[in-house]
Amino acid sequence: MNRLRVMVLMGGKSSERHVSLSTGKMILGALNQDRYAPCAADLPDLMNPDLQRPELVFIALHGPGGEDGTVQGMLETLGLPYTGSGVLASALAMNKSMAKRLFACVGLPVLPELAVMRSSLLNPALLIKAVENELGGFPVFVKPNSEGSTFGCSRADSALQLEQALQLALQYDSLILVEPWVKGTEITVGVLGNAGGELQALPSIEIVPRSGFYDYESKYAEGGSTHIIPARLPASLLKQAENAAVCCHSTLGCRGMSRTDFLVQGENLYILETNTIPGMTPTSLLPQAAAHAGIGFSELLDRIIASALAPESQP
Repeated sequence: MNRLRVMVLMGGKSSERHVSLSTGKMILGALNQDRYAPCAADLPDLMNPDLQRPELVFIALHGPGGEDGTVQGMLETLGLPYTGSGVLASALAMNKSMAKRLFACVGLPVLPELAVMRSSLLNPALLIKAVENELGGFPVFVKPNSEGSTFGCSRADSALQLEQALQLALQYDSLILVEPWVKGTEITVGVLGNAGGELQALPSIEIVPRSGFYDYESKYAEGGSTHIIPARLPASLLKQAENAAVCCHSTLGCRGMSRTDFLVQGENLYILETNTIPGMTPTSLLPQAAAHAGIGFSELLDRIIASALAPESQP
């Protein structure tokens, strides 16, 4: 039987390059050698004329340039099938502010925000007033609009800290989001399948970070956080989160897989963001949730590939 030629595309130039390389290596090591003939490629390798043309590209890129629709558009131009969401869904999910607007339009719960451009820093008094009037004052959470792995994210408890947090976030993006700081339980819910088809919500995961929030070290360092499956929340809230994650997946038009992150405070559930290319590192959440549902890592990759090759996925 001919094996499907699969190129695992990893690395790239974003801040998440090292995370992407770890994801790519995990995927390469787990692909079923009886079904697939895998190879690895970094982003510049795609333009190498000596490279054998793959039958499918498994995108293991994270962050801008890999998760935002850019590489997806290039692969479509090259006529190469690829895993994960298409151009529009990828771009929408990566733009946190735009995704939140869409979620709010379909009645999903999101946090209020201030969208801050660099020019807004010229009038700090006006910004502080907006924080007080629209977000309820400090503390607030500051993050780049289009970045992953919590790069550039921080908490601000005062006007001075807000200025510092904005300067940090501006190193990663020109549009910054300022949201109220919500003290609650962090959970995430993965979804498998293609929008418009049958979708499966994976078991929820409660994230207990070692630091104050689920930052880079909490995500990727050994022992950086504790993951509890399922989350220790009432069944009604867990069901609400699963339904919301499926709705986010469908609203954006995601394909293959997604993972939606939430904050839960009391009976209130808030959507933080939807990831269209969740990490596949040793500490990543989607493979852990799949394993809890009885889906091994190799089978998870099979399902993601099958979603990419489904008739409705083809142009």
